Amino acid sequence: ARPQAAPALRVAVRVSVHARAAAMAAARLGHLLLRLAAWCVLLGGQDERRQVSGIPVMRKVETEDPLNPRCEIVDDPFDDLKDVKIYGLVYYGRRSYADILNAYLERNLRINGGVLDGVIFAMVKWTVEDLSYLVALKQRNPESYVIPWHMEGGAWDVIWRLADEPGAYYIKIDDDVTYIADGAIPEMIREKKRGRFLFVSANVVNHGILSAVHQEIAALPHLSKPPLPQGRDMMEQKLGPWEWKAEVMNDPRFRIEHTFYSDCVWRRWDCAALVHEALLWRLENQSSCVFDFGIFDFHAHGYETMNDGIGRSIDWNDNFFAFKHEDFDDIDWAGVANDDEREMSTLHPKRRQEHAVALGRAVIAHWTFSVQEKGLLANTTLLERYRARAEVIMEDNANRFYGGKWQPRGHTWER
Repeated sequence: ARPQAAPALRVAVRVSVHARAAAMAAARLGHLLLRLAAWCVLLGGQDERRQVSGIPVMRKVETEDPLNPRCEIVDDPFDDLKDVKIYGLVYYGRRSYADILNAYLERNLRINGGVLDGVIFAMVKWTVEDLSYLVALKQRNPESYVIPWHMEGGAWDVIWRLADEPGAYYIKIDDDVTYIADGAIPEMIREKKRGRFLFVSANVVNHGILSAVHQEIAALPHLSKPPLPQGRDMMEQKLGPWEWKAEVMNDPRFRIEHTFYSDCVWRRWDCAALVHEALLWRLENQSSCVFDFGIFDFHAHGYETMNDGIGRSIDWNDNFFAFKHEDFDDIDWAGVANDDEREMSTLHPKRRQEHAVALGRAVIAHWTFSVQEKGLLANTTLLERYRARAEVIMEDNANRFYGGKWQPRGHTWER
């Protein structure tokens, strides 16, 4: 029998005002049910900022059915991180996506009960409007957000040189991250502190390597595109949530190759849509812990095991990962300037003979690779649904931490 979604957690976004309102209401109710049960808020004096007894994290508990574990939410105070300096390092330049990311960043600030002491926004490709929006976010978070006006270096290395505080830990974050599970960031830092691996990646949905892993552990159910609404044709198929068919994806058109430049996922928007739809479906069904594979070692079979056929080889995509300042003591800065992803994911670990891994319980969503973007925006309502989910957090952030004031909205921002 088909697993039934919790009614309060269903999110169905259509391209209409009424449906969007319904989606936000459903997402809001679902999130509040989960968060009210998980977050323990203690009001302290006149401080409007919250203090929490713990950060809600999801744990995977095995049952008699290996494809249907029990996903339990528990509070973890992360006491071991209270005296650890932790910063986000954001590749910034697209305000329409950063609008969603910011909700999660504010949720994770230490001043708001999280673990991030600050967030550094490295300017990559941006417009004046993007910068103007970022300045507004900085004004909202003057103690925590940093815009580095004087960046030294020549190319991609300018970003990584910003991680310059000895002893500090950093999370590199792409600006098109559209979901961060509660506890994902502190879990990654905790694993990094154990010293077993050079780099610790999140469990990234829509990832060149991990998308295949998600299919291999049967975390992707068989979902299919809904029928076109009456009166529309294939040139205007802005489709809502995909429909559940079975627990296991058996459609041969959606076989994800285990390589960083796969046809299915990296090149095809519909494969990217599938993995996003799977995450949103599981979030609504409170079964996202199915994505948790424990630890996945990117270098279990060595280094430079894959290539794109024209001379580039990377072992994993560095969309969201934890590192320490000292990890770069002996890095090849010329290599970083030329191709930072190749240097971080492959060459630097190879020189050090250390491994990079992904942490299964730290689930995040990476919106798009460049070749997927147009198709995802034109053919799906995924971004609208991620935004509706983030808006629940924006409202909660506003009420708890910012005196009821919502964050500036990047997707509608004008100077």
